[in-house]
Amino acid sequence: MNKLEDLVEMVPYPLFFPQTEEGVVNLLLPQKVGKAKAGGYSFIEAYCVQENCDCRRVSLLVVNEKSKIVAVIEFGFDPDGPFAGPFLNPAEKQSAAAGDLLQIFVEAVNDNQPWLKGMYRHYKEVRKKIDGRAYKGKPLPKPGLVTRQISPPAPGFEQLHAEDEVLAAAFEKLLQSAVKGSPMPDNRRRKKGAQPENPFLPALKQSFENMRAIVQAYQLEEDGLSDSHRELQTELRRYIFHQKTAADELANLLVGSFTADEARLDAALQVLHDTLEILRVELERSRPEAVQRMEQWQTALAQQVFAPGVDGELGAMVTQVLLNSRVEILPLLHEANSQRMFDVSAGPEFDANPEQAMLDLIAELEEEDKVTAFDFLDAILQMLAVGDVEVQVGICGLMLRMESPLIREAGVLMLFHPQADVRAGVAQELSEIEGERLTSAALRRLILARNWFGEELRNKIDQAIANARRARVECAPLAQPVALQVYASAVDGAQAQLFQMFLPQKKDFLCCSLLPKIGAGIADAYIIPQMTKVERRQFLQMMAADVGATEVSVDYLDLRVRQSLADGVAQGKMPSHWLLAIAERLGRDWQAAPLDVAVELSKLREGIMRTGGRFATEKYKGEALEDADTWAARQRFADSWFEDDVKVDTVVRKALGRKQNFAAAIDAVATQILQPRRQSWSERLVLTALWLKAAKKPPVAWQQMFYVAEAVADDQIAIADIPLMMAIAESSVQAYLGRLAER
Repeated sequence: MNKLEDLVEMVPYPLFFPQTEEGVVNLLLPQKVGKAKAGGYSFIEAYCVQENCDCRRVSLLVVNEKSKIVAVIEFGFDPDGPFAGPFLNPAEKQSAAAGDLLQIFVEAVNDNQPWLKGMYRHYKEVRKKIDGRAYKGKPLPKPGLVTRQISPPAPGFEQLHAEDEVLAAAFEKLLQSAVKGSPMPDNRRRKKGAQPENPFLPALKQSFENMRAIVQAYQLEEDGLSDSHRELQTELRRYIFHQKTAADELANLLVGSFTADEARLDAALQVLHDTLEILRVELERSRPEAVQRMEQWQTALAQQVFAPGVDGELGAMVTQVLLNSRVEILPLLHEANSQRMFDVSAGPEFDANPEQAMLDLIAELEEEDKVTAFDFLDAILQMLAVGDVEVQVGICGLMLRMESPLIREAGVLMLFHPQADVRAGVAQELSEIEGERLTSAALRRLILARNWFGEELRNKIDQAIANARRARVECAPLAQPVALQVYASAVDGAQAQLFQMFLPQKKDFLCCSLLPKIGAGIADAYIIPQMTKVERRQFLQMMAADVGATEVSVDYLDLRVRQSLADGVAQGKMPSHWLLAIAERLGRDWQAAPLDVAVELSKLREGIMRTGGRFATEKYKGEALEDADTWAARQRFADSWFEDDVKVDTVVRKALGRKQNFAAAIDAVATQILQPRRQSWSERLVLTALWLKAAKKPPVAWQQMFYVAEAVADDQIAIADIPLMMAIAESSVQAYLGRLAER
């Protein structure tokens, strides 16, 4: 141990590692605690830069939302050491709230083992960087064995930093570095005299004054998946939740931009898409006022976009956004569109000869080199999907009886219509038409996809198939399976998993995308017809950075699609017609087959036992369970693993209470949220273990994920005894506090 007088300079961890997101822990006080005001506080870790020092401690600068240091806490890792603490640094100026913030830190570090483990790891990383070698000191105290308490500083500590401004100067440098590294766009510059934004906490005030400014910011974006775009989405979320006129503003911008500014129109449509996605998630999580907000937005669209006299092409564009965002189109929008269609000034969607109108539409698609039945159905849905159910079913009946084979094939594909009532009507039409009306390709599609539907519709589809066979219609053969590369993310916090498949196509690639989502089947599917090598490389880099995607086997793709189809049937959710296009293009006969968690766990265990080695030992199992609690902080695939819905809000709010008891809130989430949902988490973890096993470069060993999944699947093991689940409980509490900050 070095002498006390040798320990002089402590530097914030983010200055050692500028690219990291670690070393700063954000806490939010929804209510005043003692003299600590309600609001956000950042605990910034600072470590010693003295060479060959092993002081085994950390200084924590506590910063409020105005970037002001309100407390400096000293904390030694060795409970019996001279700097054990925690205690307030007597040489630093402390605010009136410092004592309360110190108490909050003590409670947090006692209850939050991942935070303490993180400080241990950061200390070792700093020592390695300063000394040029791996840390060789004695093991640090195991988290959880010692309850930390506030203690007075060691004698002489107050002279150590007397009149020393090292910490303050280091913080100023960190603040400048953060601001320089993230310049504010011109349209978001702070007003003169405004307080500087805290670079360690999300801004708590809206940066945009109106929807036009948001659309302009979107218009400047080049990459819709970039970090800056996600920041814009966060600002959009705040705006639509705080500004009651947001829906009317955007609807007005859509109409005004239609003929005046194509670039602004594209940006406004993207804002609409992101808004609907946000509202859909709010509905899924049963958030208060979610239903009212969705109705408000669709009312604004009905009154302005689908109003008589407005060009129907704009309505088609907005309809496509509604379909892509997978929201339920409300009756008020159907009614508004029906009135528009029959208004003289708007003109009908089809003239007196609907077949000629559709042939004209095919001619337009041919000019764009989009002349498949799938493309044709997209064009039809843009015009009809917001229309009356009976009208849509009637038009489908006309399509099935027209002379054009392409139009008839598109009529069959209306089985994949996003509205259940339309699907039911289409199935009835199919069961009643003459068998010879089906083409060979349409018959193959019905056979390929019949068990993607529930029993009632499947019976009608079987009748259509039987009618075609009696009419001696030959079934077109399915193409042979093609060689392809598959990339997949893990199952994220929203229970979704992204798949991208690439097929070589001369010098370029055809890209197919699928989004299985637990509880929703195949939530999205589409094809990118052409992607260059450069675009593909950039796309894969984005996927790896954004969702932790990695290359996997085709077998894993098949398993997930089959399982998701079965899940969709059980939930009454239909995939897009583009899934059928992808199946045809890849030569895959995907039949719905539910995932059996017990069977998959048994197979994984057999694989471990068969190969033996360290993965089959009890020691590895124990280490695997213990180390998994760091995944949320260190692994991209787990950074969104937390629970986030209205029930979680209720449980956390009640458990926190006025005293802001974080430990009680974490325990409440574990027992009241995660315990009832452990079957769902077990399924997610089993799928992730299979993903890791199928991955060419897995981020962690699949055997480790297996042991965690096995523990979660075992009801005899308490949630509190599974470190990963307690880490998820903690992340859920932090997510709740983060939402309070956003609003």
